[in-house]
Amino acid sequence: MNSIQPISAEAPNDSAAVRVDFDRHVRMAERHLRWRRFWRGAVGVFAILLAWQTMSWAFDLEILLPPPLTVLRNVVLTLAVSEPHWLYGPNIYVHLWHSFLRAMAGFGSAALIAIPMGLVLGRVVVLREFVMPPIKGIYPIPGIAWIPLAILWFGLGDAAVIFVVFATTFFPMFFSTEAGARQINPVIIDAGRCFGARGVSLFFRVILPATVPYIITGLRISLGGAWRMIVAGEMLASQDGIGYFLMESRFQFKAVDLMTAMILVAIVGYATETLIVDTIEQRTIEKWEIRPS
Repeated sequence: MNSIQPISAEAPNDSAAVRVDFDRHVRMAERHLRWRRFWRGAVGVFAILLAWQTMSWAFDLEILLPPPLTVLRNVVLTLAVSEPHWLYGPNIYVHLWHSFLRAMAGFGSAALIAIPMGLVLGRVVVLREFVMPPIKGIYPIPGIAWIPLAILWFGLGDAAVIFVVFATTFFPMFFSTEAGARQINPVIIDAGRCFGARGVSLFFRVILPATVPYIITGLRISLGGAWRMIVAGEMLASQDGIGYFLMESRFQFKAVDLMTAMILVAIVGYATETLIVDTIEQRTIEKWEIRPS
């Protein structure tokens, strides 16, 4: 007869060692992945800058397409507030701050309405059948088409720009959230109910976490749209901000300043996405290890 072997006392220690080795391997893999993304991204940026520099030199386009080193120097001088011939009113930080406040006001107000509305319509069929047709009818109107109406309603100033940003950023957040809430696997809902989740508890423990990946996608798309539209809105309806700076540089026929404004929009937009969307993603999707159903 086969005798039953006693469990070795070393088994727990072996398990702990395996777990430590696995965690170390995961950390090394994540570190390697970050470095790989960094270097590949750096190579892509360098390739674009090299092509830009080559075109500027080869076709003698330094007036219309200043080389990247010239633009970089101008960016540094602008940020250092040491540009000797500044023609654009307040310094660049005042322009960026006003643009940031307007963009966040429009983006935040859109998120406060679009996300709850998307969650409700994604789960309540009756309301969705009433509300979705008019929303889909308004959606094709381009964001820039709202600018004349915004000026007519609110005049030139912050309110008009914020409204245009709101009208542009509302739809990506709404449609992403509504699709996520609507496409939740019914098995997940039934499992939550089996564990006693009802009403508000079901919403916060099952529906909202399952929809978070779609909400993050909508936030990321809308935040980029907010910065694109803030420039367009400030070009036409504001006397300050990065869009005003960009438009004035065109009037002054200063391509270096114009490209400086574009680069600053890209930097600030990337920074706000990292601080807002990536932070939310780390505290939800990555923390909960959520994957779209």
